[in-house]
Amino acid sequence: MLDKFESYMRSVNMSENTITSYLRDVREFMRYLQDENIGVQEAHHGTFTVFLVYLTHKGLKSSTRRRKMEAVKTFYKAMARMGHVDGNPAADFQDMPKMVEAKARVLTEMEYRSLRDVVRSSRRRSSLRDYAILELALQTGLRRSEICSLAVDDVEFSTKTTVGRVRVRKGKGGKERSVTLNDAAQKALKEYLAVRPGDTVHQEIFLNNRRKPCDPAIISAVFKKYMEKAGIKGASFHSLRHTFATHSLRKGTNIIVVQEALGHKSLTTTQKYLHFLEEMMDRELTKNAL
Repeated sequence: MLDKFESYMRSVNMSENTITSYLRDVREFMRYLQDENIGVQEAHHGTFTVFLVYLTHKGLKSSTRRRKMEAVKTFYKAMARMGHVDGNPAADFQDMPKMVEAKARVLTEMEYRSLRDVVRSSRRRSSLRDYAILELALQTGLRRSEICSLAVDDVEFSTKTTVGRVRVRKGKGGKERSVTLNDAAQKALKEYLAVRPGDTVHQEIFLNNRRKPCDPAIISAVFKKYMEKAGIKGASFHSLRHTFATHSLRKGTNIIVVQEALGHKSLTTTQKYLHFLEEMMDRELTKNAL
């Protein structure tokens, strides 16, 4: 069933991260069913409710519990379509944990400048790689998984007649997009590519010390240390994406352009970054009182 489920998710172009997470979540659900002596086809509304209680007792936050239940619902939907279960017992399950949306952590200009300095001055062998990753995140808003998936052929540098671009082939939901590369991003990428190991069969741009593609989780851990050294608190690698969006809008970039760069399907998702307008209003009306 898990093999069939994986095939189904690939057939509907789910991202690699989603596939990995959903498979892990459904395996946990199946272990839960096994412990409770419940067959996969015997699950019902009450089973899902108690499973959520079980997850709550594990101390998981609501967003994690919701994702796990979304995985289970998708699993039963797939099995029902393939005829491996009679009907879909999860189709009408609506008692999902409520999402508590955390406020996006956006780095101030002083913070991201400090982070640049820390990465640039690092004595790590991979400092040029890390700096290229940092500039790519700050200048394009790409997700860490998208950055790790980029191949050498996905980057086109500027010429006398063309503008530099990076093609994201493995975006969220399998969606492809092309994002402009400004001079800062191109300069950092060129410096890294000049020292990138050539004795590798891998086409991904960013490689680890073993000459294999970088793992997103490792990138997060590396940048967590950089941020700690820079004195930046409460931020993660994903904060760089929030920083790109917020500061781009603040500097006057059209929101449609930001939406396309981020790969958001809905403009509503991008509009959450407009919170800076209230900050600007507070500052300007206080400063320019009549």
